[in-house]
Amino acid sequence: MEQELTIRVAFADDHNLVRKGIISMLRSLGGIDIVIEADNGNELISKLTAADRLPEICILDISMPQMDGFAVLTEVKRRWPEMKVLVLTAFFWEIYIIRMMQAGANGYLLKECDIEEVKTALFSIHNDGYYYSECANSTVFHLVNTKAIRLQTFTENEIEVLKYCCTDLTYGEIAQQMHTTLRSVEGSRDRIFHKLNLNSRIALVLFAIRSGLVTLDTNYYPGKTIIPFTKTK
Repeated sequence: MEQELTIRVAFADDHNLVRKGIISMLRSLGGIDIVIEADNGNELISKLTAADRLPEICILDISMPQMDGFAVLTEVKRRWPEMKVLVLTAFFWEIYIIRMMQAGANGYLLKECDIEEVKTALFSIHNDGYYYSECANSTVFHLVNTKAIRLQTFTENEIEVLKYCCTDLTYGEIAQQMHTTLRSVEGSRDRIFHKLNLNSRIALVLFAIRSGLVTLDTNYYPGKTIIPFTKTK
């Protein structure tokens, strides 16, 4: 009988009861070995640095003392580029998800999800490199992988809006950058939604990344607005 894969995981969350409970439930499901546990970002980085054998995936909360999830993710990707990261948080804010994606997060889950989905996410990240749950429709990956949607489908203005959607700018700020009106930006966004059959900015960001329109910036940090454009023909 083939032995089940066991994924080595580090987990950082400052809420002790929550962290202990999630760890206990994950262990009961099997296939997951929590090898590092930390209650803040600094402690996680210290334990990773001292580890004889690194975990394959880190689970991070966003709101933590001393070193928050944004800073931890940036530092992890800088020191250990191959290490994958799952964000597990209570925050379902578009801008937070976009920032984490920009910094290289491989997945984003809400703490209200079932524990089985956390395990699913860990195995998906381990095997496929990503997991974003309802944060993005699987349609995004189907459209890109089957090449059903090409950049030529969009106008130059729509491509520019799509690129700006991958930054931490609000739609109003995007309008300022493009020297146009909020109504115009929202109109372009809605046309892109219609063409892709999507309904969230997060899904647009994933489409832009998966299609190669933009690239991730692993040196991203909160407050840094980036537009990592790639040239299009």
